[in-house]
Amino acid sequence: MKTDPLFYELFRLYPSSLSELTGLEVQGDYVFESITVKSTEKRLDGFFRRRDGQGADIFLEVQGYDDPKIYWRLLQEIFTYYAQADETRPFTAVILFTDKKYDPEDCPVSGFLPPNNLIIRYLPDCLKSLKDKAGPLTVLKPLILEKKKKLPESVPKWKAEIDSLKLSDSTEKLLIGLLENAIINRFPKITVKEIENMLHYTPIEKTVVGKELIQIGMNEGMLKGRLEGRLEGRLEGIQKGKLIGKIHATQRFLKRRITSEKKLLSKNIDELKEMIRQLEAELRIV
Repeated sequence: MKTDPLFYELFRLYPSSLSELTGLEVQGDYVFESITVKSTEKRLDGFFRRRDGQGADIFLEVQGYDDPKIYWRLLQEIFTYYAQADETRPFTAVILFTDKKYDPEDCPVSGFLPPNNLIIRYLPDCLKSLKDKAGPLTVLKPLILEKKKKLPESVPKWKAEIDSLKLSDSTEKLLIGLLENAIINRFPKITVKEIENMLHYTPIEKTVVGKELIQIGMNEGMLKGRLEGRLEGRLEGIQKGKLIGKIHATQRFLKRRITSEKKLLSKNIDELKEMIRQLEAELRIV
């Protein structure tokens, strides 16, 4: 399974993550996008455009399979882009190998005239340098987990790291979806249900709502009824939110049209699960 879309979706949400992951020193604000080289109709999925000032354009290639021409191909695409574009800014080419074994180690260029630059990085080394630091890059940590048996203890920890970022509900759902996709990339035989069982949510009695009800001092029967009613609705909402987040993340991963949240909310849980089963089947084919 190709991991490229996982990285590109993460960098679209958080362009600054590239600097943190690779140690690339940049100044200014960048936006991540895709561009097309017209003469070859080649789409460059990993392009960081400087939104302020005259900093270097950054071209990213995430490489997760054998390609003996990877260096030639990336350089050709960069040179073709500059031949077509009315640009004078310098460039930085970044090749991020998901494993060192994919590096043919035959780069034809030993160096470029500064400030132009070529940077080669290996994902395991980059992620290990992050250690237990919480951040958007947490969603990539499953890619270097060695054994599946460590997932039950690792997944809740990764989710806690994402929770600690205090993001909006929609952004957190996107990151959880990317985390799930990374787990599936690393362990293709795992099921969505297994992942869901590893993602623990706070019990209702430990939430603000539950604590407020207890403090009011209602009689035991009324309190139990209120809690159970809220619990049922909350659990259904949480389950729907998880499923919708998974559907959106997987649709982006597969580059499918994104189904509106309003339309998905109108479906029941069984219908949402069926959509995930169909998308999951497509994921295993990619």
